[in-house]
Amino acid sequence: MIKLPSNLRRNLRLMRIGHILASHGLAALAVRMRLFYPYVWLVQLFRGDDLPKDLGTQIRLVLEELGPTFIKFGQMLSTRVDLLPLEVALELKKLQDDVPPEPFEKVRRVIEQSFKRPLTGENGVYATFDETPVAAASIAQVHFAELTDGRQVAVKVRRDHISRTIESDLAILKLLASLFHRYFPEYHRLKAPQVIEEFAITIRGELNLRAEAAHASRFAENFAEIEGVRVPEVMWDYTQTEVLTTERICGTPIDERAKLEAAGHDCLKLCERAATQFFRMVFTDGYFHADMHPGNIFVGDNGDIIFIDFGIVGRLDIKSRRYIAGMLLAFLQEDYRRAAEVHVEAGYVPADTDISAFEDALREIAVPIFNRPLGDISIAELLLSMFAVTERFKMETQPQLLLLQKTMVVIEGVARELADQANIWMLARPMISEWMTRHMGPVGKAEAIGEEIRDQLHDWMRLPAKIDGVLSRIEEGKVTFNSEPSHLSAVMGAMLSAGGGGWLAWSLANGAGTGILVLSTTVMGLGILLAISRS
Repeated sequence: MIKLPSNLRRNLRLMRIGHILASHGLAALAVRMRLFYPYVWLVQLFRGDDLPKDLGTQIRLVLEELGPTFIKFGQMLSTRVDLLPLEVALELKKLQDDVPPEPFEKVRRVIEQSFKRPLTGENGVYATFDETPVAAASIAQVHFAELTDGRQVAVKVRRDHISRTIESDLAILKLLASLFHRYFPEYHRLKAPQVIEEFAITIRGELNLRAEAAHASRFAENFAEIEGVRVPEVMWDYTQTEVLTTERICGTPIDERAKLEAAGHDCLKLCERAATQFFRMVFTDGYFHADMHPGNIFVGDNGDIIFIDFGIVGRLDIKSRRYIAGMLLAFLQEDYRRAAEVHVEAGYVPADTDISAFEDALREIAVPIFNRPLGDISIAELLLSMFAVTERFKMETQPQLLLLQKTMVVIEGVARELADQANIWMLARPMISEWMTRHMGPVGKAEAIGEEIRDQLHDWMRLPAKIDGVLSRIEEGKVTFNSEPSHLSAVMGAMLSAGGGGWLAWSLANGAGTGILVLSTTVMGLGILLAISRS
């Protein structure tokens, strides 16, 4: 087989992308990006239209035709309603990561190269290995096997050469993003190159199955004290970057309601347990499963909920969790002004935002949602609409919240499959209320203030090292000053006054002696004098 030079392969790929765009009514886009220019220009000339009326559908079809990496990119874009029109984002949610399985010989080669041992037989990795996969996706597929000690396991095997394919596609995506950024200056706000970088980090993370094993272990620790929820055990001696081995689970997918009822399970209780566990992950742990589609949630014969597939996880720091809780509490109480204020306090919108106008915008999206029957209220839809509206108030993109919103859409769908009129917020209300009481009440607010003070003190304590670094750079000639009056004294004064002020605050809070108080006051005073002096 002849191997083409990389530059030629890339150009042929770009030509194919230009052809696919043109054949789906997106020739105008290809022309402006200079993709296979003469051909797509002719197509545009004869078609006459700038963009198809069913834009979302055509973009989805283009991504499906371009293959797995582009499908995953489209799935990620479906959550970015801060970037895309809502109708396009909703259409991209239909993208399915459905590909045929790899031939067994390739699976065998990946495993044997990873462990430097035969797949089965004498000194084999496994006692037996089922050649037929039980699940297949674009990055990996799953087979059942048995260990030499008789334990039944599930083996997730990364596709042969998928890393190289994805890196090649990422290079193409980065090039397309740079062309889009260059030739569509009116869409600079979309930050296309940065979006591709975010996607690259996510998909590269999915390639490392040892990292997924680490995620699974962490979830198992978080669930250890929780009855009725568990994670398959990771077999670390049988796990590598390209192979993940876990205990084999027996259970029913959580969306197969008829089978669950026939087995005697109470679907409403299962729904309540799944919802409560999701919000425990979000609020208590700040570490949540971000791919909770029905194929990744099973119900064991004993009624346990079993989570699998931890390739994508979300993380929320305490500040983000308090923001979400405060915002949701305000919405549920129909206090839209408070909802607007929470955004400002969290720093997600500028401090000079017109609160009254922002309140009206939030009311506009929230009232229609909360006027529905209880079972039809969707907090995920609220977040989806909110991210679309807040763009005009210069709300900065919060990737961790977008991932949370995507996961909420899925878990709400799972809940409605189990119990038609269930509302996951109401089912999990006791746990959420307990968390909010603890973290949004007087004790929680005091802790938040304490954390802020500790952060400020930490920054102030680092000032001497920063000052020393600046002085070293000046001595080395790396910092120069012009003949105009120097601002160095003002800068140094501001730093000293801030440091002295922080030291004084700490001293007062900890009952320090008079000498320390005098010294900290002197440092602060010296800083003020330097700040107001002129060189």
